[in-house]
Amino acid sequence: MASNTPFRLYKGTTHAGGVRVPFVLSWPAGPIEGRGGTRTRYQYVTDVLPTLLDLAGISRPDRHRGEPVASLDGRTFADALGDPAAPSTHPEQYAEMTGNRAFYRDGWKLVTLHRPGRPHDEDPWELYDLRADPTETRDLAAERPDLVEELAAAWERAAGENQVFPLDDGTGYLWTARPPSEAAFAEPVVLLPGTPTLERYRAAQLVAFRDFRVDIRLTHGPGDQGVLVAHGDQGGGYCLYIEDGRVRLAYNEYGVLWEVAGEFVRPGARVVSLTAQALPGYRWDLAIEQDGVRTARLDSVQMLIGLAPMEGIDVGIDRRSPVSWSVYERHGAFPYGGDLISVTYLPGEPAGYDPKEVLTALRAAAEAYD
Repeated sequence: MASNTPFRLYKGTTHAGGVRVPFVLSWPAGPIEGRGGTRTRYQYVTDVLPTLLDLAGISRPDRHRGEPVASLDGRTFADALGDPAAPSTHPEQYAEMTGNRAFYRDGWKLVTLHRPGRPHDEDPWELYDLRADPTETRDLAAERPDLVEELAAAWERAAGENQVFPLDDGTGYLWTARPPSEAAFAEPVVLLPGTPTLERYRAAQLVAFRDFRVDIRLTHGPGDQGVLVAHGDQGGGYCLYIEDGRVRLAYNEYGVLWEVAGEFVRPGARVVSLTAQALPGYRWDLAIEQDGVRTARLDSVQMLIGLAPMEGIDVGIDRRSPVSWSVYERHGAFPYGGDLISVTYLPGEPAGYDPKEVLTALRAAAEAYD
């Protein structure tokens, strides 16, 4: 909380300490009135894209491949650059995080702090006039019950329109009680060279709390080197790459880097593989294979769960934050220079401690008891 002073609370809440952040704009050649000045008007993060499109003079298409595209939530605030006194173009906004809720309208803010396990309709609403009280210290809810009722109803409408329900109760249940459609995320997938980074949540379902195998098909030539597959970043991840003729594994165990080297990669059509076996205590045994023959092992490392890997899966390159800083220092993003054909992820059975499996077992036990 000290780091957010003078604003109340912190990340995960909908009080100012959780949702209010500075925005700094630098445009040396742009038409900005009062350089070095500030703007006090309310805008929201969804306004950034419309503003950049506006400043660049780009019209956003309203159809894609013949289908209408969804409208943007935000509004441009380009007028604020030339007129410090221009009014906000974003007069109201809802917020929700783990059951904490808020609604802003024209300087007024309705907000509640949810206690895990308490029914949401029992969370008391607080009301603040941010124009006179930006640090949310004087609760006016008792003085303006009419406005509390009005803004609470506005929050309900906005939440319904933006798929906020069902509300999280703060226990983490919604993170494990996923829709059945997400079962497809744990099915084998083939990724081709040039594929954009596979999104973080989607990528994690291929490896989290389970055995998995990655088969990389390539035609290797003398001198070919580079990243074959990378998943994660400096906070945790793994990267399989070829350097000095040998296939190597860099495993970033939440900031602790482990590296092992396999055999030299023989020229020609090859299948280089990474295997992971889930162990008790949230750990993995990892191994490198070449054409089905194990050539190196990394035993009993901490499994990547929670917020890691923070980045998704890259094929033939390690984009953005690298798994191995030492590899990055030597080669940068290190794109593979040979003929990389495909990267296939083969998820195995989940471990018994997979939260989804635990939830299924608890449900089965409850049904048997009933």
